[in-house]
Amino acid sequence: MASTAHRQPSRPTTRQRQRTGRACEECRRRKLRCDGQQPRCGVCVDSGVTCEVNSQRRPRGPKKGYLTALRNRVAMLETRLPAQHLVGPLSEFNPLSTPLTNDHHDGCSVSSASSRSDSNPPPTVSEPDMSLPNTTTSVSSAPSFATCSKDIGGAEPITELVQAELNQLYFDRVHPSIQILHQRRYLGWARNAAKKTSRRCLQYAVWTLASLLSAQFQHLQDSFYQETKRTLEFSYLSGDSNAPVDTEEIQAWILIATYESMRTFHRSAWMSAGRAFRLVQLMRLHEIDSPTKPPVPEADLVETEEKRRVFWMAYFLDHLLSMRNNWPITLNEHVICTRLPAPDMEFQSGQPVLGAFLSEAIMDVMPQTTSPFNECVILATICGRSLFHAQQYSVRFVYGELAPNWTDQHQWLDNVLTNRLQILSQYYPSPTQICDPMLSFAHIMGQASVIHLYKGMASVVWAVDDGAWVVEYQRRALSAAQEIVKLAKGLTEFNFFKVCHTASLPCND
Repeated sequence: MASTAHRQPSRPTTRQRQRTGRACEECRRRKLRCDGQQPRCGVCVDSGVTCEVNSQRRPRGPKKGYLTALRNRVAMLETRLPAQHLVGPLSEFNPLSTPLTNDHHDGCSVSSASSRSDSNPPPTVSEPDMSLPNTTTSVSSAPSFATCSKDIGGAEPITELVQAELNQLYFDRVHPSIQILHQRRYLGWARNAAKKTSRRCLQYAVWTLASLLSAQFQHLQDSFYQETKRTLEFSYLSGDSNAPVDTEEIQAWILIATYESMRTFHRSAWMSAGRAFRLVQLMRLHEIDSPTKPPVPEADLVETEEKRRVFWMAYFLDHLLSMRNNWPITLNEHVICTRLPAPDMEFQSGQPVLGAFLSEAIMDVMPQTTSPFNECVILATICGRSLFHAQQYSVRFVYGELAPNWTDQHQWLDNVLTNRLQILSQYYPSPTQICDPMLSFAHIMGQASVIHLYKGMASVVWAVDDGAWVVEYQRRALSAAQEIVKLAKGLTEFNFFKVCHTASLPCND
């Protein structure tokens, strides 16, 4: 017995499972085990207090996603501290000494109030704050552009890892729809801390669109957008009026116009696109391949091809916006002496592929190279001609003149459109078989062109003819509308990020 009693304490003892149920408030406060006796537990009896059990207690721990948001915020604030020492005032006199604000009458506005500071207390668990501090400081207090590339005009500095992720997001989700950047060339200078202003603007424009199409960086988009617009405006007002224009500045305006359109800031999108159009004209990008110009050196082939892509994207945006609002077209096709861009794969790999001129491509029924973006440009050109003919007829009608060859012009456009639709079906895969955002948009654009051609023709033919054509074109327009609905339903099977983002610029009202 003695030996047994001696060995007994060495036996492993198993703790009883803690009683299931809720402890009373007094035991929770004193961090004691509650025996759960009713109506009063033993601790409450000994203490002489009321025994209360709260059955509606909230679950423990922070809300889902709060810790991740808090870590991101702390990381951004930590990187912001050293950047504050880089801030240097600009010249004492600055035409942009007031904060930049955008007053949109179409329901969109950019706030210019900045009442939040770094001294604010941390967010509570019940209301996590995932947004950046407001970055609407005036341009007069912005840092010098010679400072670190992570800090432009007072915007939130971001880590190199976040920069790399945003760049990759852009080329994964934005570039397939807006193919105006050479990836290796962009990434080559984007890693450098010292950049000229136009490249800084382009980099922030890239991040603006990337954050818009990101679940992780959504809270950064407004800060990036405001900083890009402010820096672009400052560059325009403070720069030399006779200085050459950089291609990166036009690219930044195109991306910002696309972003504003995707956010339904339609008036701002048109104004930003207009800046891009004027800069395109100022750089004379409409005559890159003019025979009067010297041949392009082999070392500059990628840069020249990038300029072609910038011009044709501006041309495409101009036609889409004009079609939507029945506005005069800014970039006239009849003075263009710039070849269509090469396919994106060849462009990214640096292979010299010379595209056709627009007038040649429109009439080509057997294209040697295929490019969905070029098809969109050709279809936009057809719609632009139809729009011009309708506008020209309206002016002639005011002056009592009628264009005798209007019917022939419209018939020619109809034949060209029919050929382009056949090329789309014969030389390109079905948009339901391959996830190509530009190809899907080209098919939708083709059907929208049929509707646009009908609208232009219907407004004229009733006045000059018996209207027999209108019935046939109306039938084709209805069929085209049904095909657009079918194509749109097919897009729901693809990832949202794979949908063409220029589709935010509707071809018709």
